Amino acid sequence: MNKKAFFLATTAVILMMAGFNSCKKDNVDPQLDQYEPNDVITEATQITIGTKITANLHNREDVDYYKFSGTASGKIDILKFELSNGSTDANFTITIYGKNKEEIAQVPYAGSGIDLDYQIITKDAEFYVRVSGKDASSYPANYSLTVKFTNVADKYEPNDDIATAAVFPFNTAETLNLLTGDIDFFKIQDLSTENVWDAYEVKLENKTTDMSPAINFYDASKTEIEGSEIIVGAGKDITKQIFMKSGADNAQYLKVYTLSPLGTIPANYTLEVVKKYLNEASEPNDTWETAQEITTDGTYQGTIVKGGSNPADSDIDFVKITIPTGKKLRYRIIGDNIKYDYYYNFSNLGAPSLWYSDASPSYGWTTSSFGGSSVYCYFAFKSTVDLAQWTVEFELVD
Repeated sequence: MNKKAFFLATTAVILMMAGFNSCKKDNVDPQLDQYEPNDVITEATQITIGTKITANLHNREDVDYYKFSGTASGKIDILKFELSNGSTDANFTITIYGKNKEEIAQVPYAGSGIDLDYQIITKDAEFYVRVSGKDASSYPANYSLTVKFTNVADKYEPNDDIATAAVFPFNTAETLNLLTGDIDFFKIQDLSTENVWDAYEVKLENKTTDMSPAINFYDASKTEIEGSEIIVGAGKDITKQIFMKSGADNAQYLKVYTLSPLGTIPANYTLEVVKKYLNEASEPNDTWETAQEITTDGTYQGTIVKGGSNPADSDIDFVKITIPTGKKLRYRIIGDNIKYDYYYNFSNLGAPSLWYSDASPSYGWTTSSFGGSSVYCYFAFKSTVDLAQWTVEFELVD
């Protein structure tokens, strides 16, 4: 082989090794970005929340799919989508999909050269984003995309249904928030005593001008209390007095929500439940077995905190007075909206006998007919209205 032939053969080998083969076509598009191929959701490029993506649509039919995952609270979060438009004539949109690839939202096209700024409220830490565009006169159409995570859940989340209602403290104002479609449930329960009625004031202070707050109330069985819904207008506050018996078997639930769209997200409000301490220190005295025992002459007073026609769901105050042998009881009872039952027992064993019921205060003195032997008398004060006051004055006479 002469020198010329050797040179030509060697050059051909080098060109083939370098990829310059006249029989092979280069299919690589120099406009493709580093995240391709991601033209379908099943090929979505994995991205960590908070990472800035710099990419492009390399032709009119191109779309880009990304799968985002990362930090999330598992409560309520705001995900903010920021797309910076790098082409003056490109018009971009994004479509957001849930973790199961279901469409959540499509952001309207903003216009040529315009950036996108959009946010959603979610508890999920995994979702998909599709970037697409139109109107560009030349390609590639450049953009950058960042998804930012902000936890806006208050300390009581998740409490979006009554089964997850958060126990709320007394006499403490807590600043909370609502988001679009959000509901807050709270459990009100007093474990300081057992079976003592008291009044509790629920106060919601609205911190926004566009939220129209509402509260529904539920009993211990998580059944909505009839006619309990409180609705006010935008920017208004709510104050409601409720009556509840203390103890592990008793509670009420609050459902806090808004009836108007929220312009401010999150919409803040302050919630406070104030215990009023309106019942007497002798409680619980709702049965003859737990009656307040009166041992000296004088004047005694009390409050029927929760009235009602159903004794099982009302406050009743029992007092017990021992009439010694040879003595009689002289008494008078005073109180608006008060009724009382009168019982007696000669042996102080077993349930007392009912002498008369539903008596109205006479505002005059009455002397009992007992006087031969020791008698144990019981007065059961009740009312059909809340916060009714009763007074009994008595003395033992010959």
